[in-house]
Amino acid sequence: MKFRFVRGVALVATLAVAVTAGPAFARSSTVPVTFKEGKPITFGVGPGATRFDGQFYEAKNRIYFLGFREADDSTSGEVWYYDVLLKKYKDTGVAMPVPVSNYQIAALTDASGKLGFYIFGGRDANAAIVTTVQAYYPKSNTTKVFNSDSWPGTTPSACISLPAMGVAVFNNKAIVMGGVAFSANGCVDEQSKQTWIFDATAANGSKWTAGKKLNVARGYITPAVLGNKVYAIGGDVNNAGTLIAQTAVEASKKGTAAWDDAGVKDLANACDESQAFGFSSGALANTITLAGCGQWPNDTADVNQYDATTNKWSVAGAINEARRNQAGAAVGKTMYIFGGYAADGATVLASSEIGKAGPLAGARASHASSGASQRATTS
Repeated sequence: MKFRFVRGVALVATLAVAVTAGPAFARSSTVPVTFKEGKPITFGVGPGATRFDGQFYEAKNRIYFLGFREADDSTSGEVWYYDVLLKKYKDTGVAMPVPVSNYQIAALTDASGKLGFYIFGGRDANAAIVTTVQAYYPKSNTTKVFNSDSWPGTTPSACISLPAMGVAVFNNKAIVMGGVAFSANGCVDEQSKQTWIFDATAANGSKWTAGKKLNVARGYITPAVLGNKVYAIGGDVNNAGTLIAQTAVEASKKGTAAWDDAGVKDLANACDESQAFGFSSGALANTITLAGCGQWPNDTADVNQYDATTNKWSVAGAINEARRNQAGAAVGKTMYIFGGYAADGATVLASSEIGKAGPLAGARASHASSGASQRATTS
């Protein structure tokens, strides 16, 4: 078993509860967000799942999961889905060719018009960082490995980087941001500024092109897309085996232009390994909702909100259970999060939550705690 040491960052925040009084361009206050308990996960040891992601498939009203880390630290490649209408989980009977955890799904259409859910690299069942690029096709319930287009990302010492959830989609291209490497995997404890762009419509062997470098090298970035920009939110730097959460937020037009760090407001408190949702219309127009804030070993339940019109972050609410490494998917204006690690940094969760814009039931205190201690766990 491979180990890494990680630590959290202390967080003290005040919950701002305000209701927007006009259209998005005039808003100068926080739009509250409320999360309620959803249907518990029925898969995985426990049950429960962590270090995974979800992707909504509108044609069948399903959120798909392409494998997951289990409570016993094993890795399953089983593909499951959650039926949004029936509110039930079901095993597809198919498994990803290379089971991995630490991934984010990119929904892309290839040159033939076929929709696939793509994942890039990750951590396999033997705790190795891999370069495998693979896809699941929800219409046919089949999978594919792209042997000619392996994940090319590396750290400065030419180690394979682990991009984890640092994947966004813009204009049918996947933007893969940053990454880390570990001495525990026989490499070097360091991080990358690289970004890479994956085009599913390109010919085999030429699907990857190098993108503009981030200003702040880091991994475990939480991505979001808002308007014509891709955002790289928070993340971790690997300091001699200790992952340290970051406040850095950068944005790039279409994910291909130079990354702007100075012009984008950083988080008030460091966050890593979460889920973020950008909205261009509705009550949350021109905002990003960061649903939870990972801070080893003390995850927090705060829901941070970025207002692109004012370039400010604020706390807009709280999820019901502090977590990190959760899966996430947006269904219209509704946000879903599933599983993850609990606030103790070790317990794998089966719970899920459903979030929407709206006033809170009452003034909830921020779930803040000190992160001065350290904990050993697997990457």
